[in-house]
Amino acid sequence: MYKHINLIAGWEVGLTDSRMENVGGKNTRRKHLSKNKKKSWRKVDIKDVEEFLEDERLQERTGGIIADKANESLFFVDKKSEDPTKILADRRSRKRAAQERLHDLEIALQPPPPKKKDKRAAAVIEKEASGKLTKTRTESIQKRKAAKRERGFKQRDAAKLPEAKYDLWGGDQQSEQKDDDHFLEVTRKKQVKAPAHLREPTSLVPAVEIPHPGASYNPGYEEYQDLLKKAHITEEKKLQEEERIKRALDSKFPSAADAPTEATNLLEMSAGLFDEDSDNDTAPGDLEKLSVNPPVRRENKKDERRRKKEKARKEKLEAAKRQKEKRIKDNNFNRLRSIKREIKAEEAESEVKAKKRAEQRAQEAFKTKRLSKNKFVEPDLEVKLSDELVGSLRELRPEGHLLLDRFNSLMKRNMLEPRGAPGRKQKRKYKPRVFEKKSHKDVK
Repeated sequence: MYKHINLIAGWEVGLTDSRMENVGGKNTRRKHLSKNKKKSWRKVDIKDVEEFLEDERLQERTGGIIADKANESLFFVDKKSEDPTKILADRRSRKRAAQERLHDLEIALQPPPPKKKDKRAAAVIEKEASGKLTKTRTESIQKRKAAKRERGFKQRDAAKLPEAKYDLWGGDQQSEQKDDDHFLEVTRKKQVKAPAHLREPTSLVPAVEIPHPGASYNPGYEEYQDLLKKAHITEEKKLQEEERIKRALDSKFPSAADAPTEATNLLEMSAGLFDEDSDNDTAPGDLEKLSVNPPVRRENKKDERRRKKEKARKEKLEAAKRQKEKRIKDNNFNRLRSIKREIKAEEAESEVKAKKRAEQRAQEAFKTKRLSKNKFVEPDLEVKLSDELVGSLRELRPEGHLLLDRFNSLMKRNMLEPRGAPGRKQKRKYKPRVFEKKSHKDVK
């Protein structure tokens, strides 16, 4: 291709006549084209030919053409398996050490400015000039070196790229990468730490309680009577509660026949205003009601001598009481046995109280907590009366509902807040506003 291009546009390349005559191994005569013809005006792009020839000349100047050389002269086996990162790190450490030595030398040769009227500063300057550093100066240089070294380690760790030693697109690697914070925070989502009480049971009540033996379709006599007794006690408690509410509300208000009217209210309010038989003189027995304190007769009035005797008696009793307390306080050192007995009695009483509190806590584990404004109400016992008992499962009519039983069990075990009776419609707190769209008004 190159030879063909040279033959067409040899005059543009500027080759010599001898070069043109030897192209292709043949003696060819150079064509003389007239420049006044449009055919000879065509220009051919020979940029790639010039680049090829320039590359060959460069190869000849730098050791010969590469295509003519053998593989042994072009390639060699590197027997030194040194890590390039390690070589770079050693080079940086040597450079850093040289800079530190140079910096320390500059610090050592440059003495600090002495203070005025300070003899110790002059002594320090003399020691540094002689090449001897003080202990404080040496420690400061060492601390500065350590701080700089630590700063270099931090910069190196920050610039170091993380290496993935696991398959990013593989399965779940979270169990193998527990200690890698970057893996947990960036590559995969970090698992939320669950609270300690998550696995603890909310109640010791079993999820599925065993029903009473008397609730069987063919129960025994004793079990059936026991179930009837429990149901009877439950019904009695309900009746007592209803009677209590009736006594507190209904019995406090009279019936419609005994209710007061306007005439009875007027008569009650005007009582004593128009009493003609009343006298202005008060009876002797009514004098006692005029004063809060009872009347005092003259012969029963205390004189000064009697009051002094009572005061002296009270002071004597108070002094005796104080003396007794002081004597008991002084004799506490001599009553060690009684003190030990009192301590043992108190310890025994505290143990009994602690045991009672532990029993109460153990019982509270089986109770339902108050998780909402509604209180959990134990559902009624599923009891069949005597005339409803049958002898076969085919004729048995089931009692209760499995879904409601599971719902009550969740509320009893503190897994759901009590929500009142199931299926009860909640009352809306506000009246909803209804808007009619304009597009719907036209279609009627």
